Amino acid sequence: MAYVEGFEYDIFISYAHYDNETGDEDKHGWVEQFYKELDITFGQRNGRTNAVKIWWDDRLEGNSFFGQSIQEGINKSAIMLCLMSPNYLESEYCKDERELFYKKAQDEPLGLKVGDRSRIMNLLLYNIHYSKWPQELSGTSGFPFYQAKNEEDQGYRQHTGDIRFQHQLQELVTAITNLLNAIKKPPPPPPPPTSFSIFFGDVPDSLRTVRKRTILELEKNGFNIIHDVPPPFPKHDHERTVKEKIEGVGLSVHLLDQYPGREIDEEETTWYPQSQVEIGLLSNNPQLIWVPAETQFEIIEEEPYKTFMQSLESGKHSSKKIDFIRGSKSELTQQITSLVEQLKKEKEQVVPQANAVLLDTHKNDQLYAWEVGKSLLENGIQAYINPAEDDPKRNANTWEGRIGEVNKLIFFYGKVTWEWVRGRMNAALQSIVTNYYPVEEFIVFMVPPHKDPGDISLKQWVLKVNIFNNSDKPQLDMHALQQFVESIKKPPHER
Repeated sequence: MAYVEGFEYDIFISYAHYDNETGDEDKHGWVEQFYKELDITFGQRNGRTNAVKIWWDDRLEGNSFFGQSIQEGINKSAIMLCLMSPNYLESEYCKDERELFYKKAQDEPLGLKVGDRSRIMNLLLYNIHYSKWPQELSGTSGFPFYQAKNEEDQGYRQHTGDIRFQHQLQELVTAITNLLNAIKKPPPPPPPPTSFSIFFGDVPDSLRTVRKRTILELEKNGFNIIHDVPPPFPKHDHERTVKEKIEGVGLSVHLLDQYPGREIDEEETTWYPQSQVEIGLLSNNPQLIWVPAETQFEIIEEEPYKTFMQSLESGKHSSKKIDFIRGSKSELTQQITSLVEQLKKEKEQVVPQANAVLLDTHKNDQLYAWEVGKSLLENGIQAYINPAEDDPKRNANTWEGRIGEVNKLIFFYGKVTWEWVRGRMNAALQSIVTNYYPVEEFIVFMVPPHKDPGDISLKQWVLKVNIFNNSDKPQLDMHALQQFVESIKKPPHER
């Protein structure tokens, strides 16, 4: 009887038979040893009465047919473990197994995902780049059962007697147990609206363990943790996804050290952890930048990353919403909890920051807003980006809260009509008047396609409106942009 009611098997192991071959007939193959270690570990962890039932094909050779017994095993299993290797990727039988489980899981009332956990789990026997992962495993993080010299090295499988194998096996058993329990029990009710949400950024491999432990501890304390944004994503997909995830959270946490982590696709000097920090700095939520106390910036080999880390600690990106901490791993959870309590108290009395601006843009012009916002931040001006949809009234509550924290609003006029921009300005003005927000000025930032500033109608505006025209060039004029940034620092009457 399976651990999960309604299934005959809890786990189906999908693997390439050649990965179980051994040159010594008296020795068990790697996959067979893995199966036995997995079964024993479950029995020791959960007790034999609560042991899981595992299906794995120990009879068929690599050239055998995709038989009925395999199909029945897949259809009657709660989850699938895919043992990823070069042989696995080449195997048509493994492909058939994976696709069959994927389809049947999607068609079941339970679905392919239980909460944020996929019922197909990715076990990496070798360091295989995520771009080569099958579509059914896209978005999973993977459990590494290999040793590699560096990120480019394919490496080799861990020996099943290795202490590192045992440690990773325990991590896997814990993850499988949590998933099976989630399948076994009805999903918990969603957290109440007052629960505090925290975004956790991607980290280098050296900090993955502390990140995982901290997230589990915070979740036990009732926090809503958003941590399912790792790469792999191409650059623009990654930026869009991170912005969506951190929208409305109360705090973004970024754990960094001397290792920059995984590189962004096709970007040699930008890494996912760094990119997520930069995106967070343009959001409306506070940031906690944490590094281990013993981290030495001077030994960082990548110069762009070294400069980035030094600028964070020196306060180049300083603002009230950034906390840079060198601390102990054992104290991290308490530091985050204390910061959350402080933020809750501060939220009761929001005071606009000096030289803080809100960049209001349509999603079609968001790339220009991103570049302008980054330039403002680098010059010590706090900048928030509010990407809007076609409806000017959309996300009005969040938008109003942001207006109350700034003293200038910049409206991007690009691939939208002037009526759309004017509608946004009118909505902002109404919020300012209603709530007595101390906003000093509106700025219309014109970007391609070409526009004539004289065509803009600005009659009877309560606030002063300035116009900056960059609509004749496909790229931002960096010299003019710097002048614009400097002008933001001045009061409106001095321009």
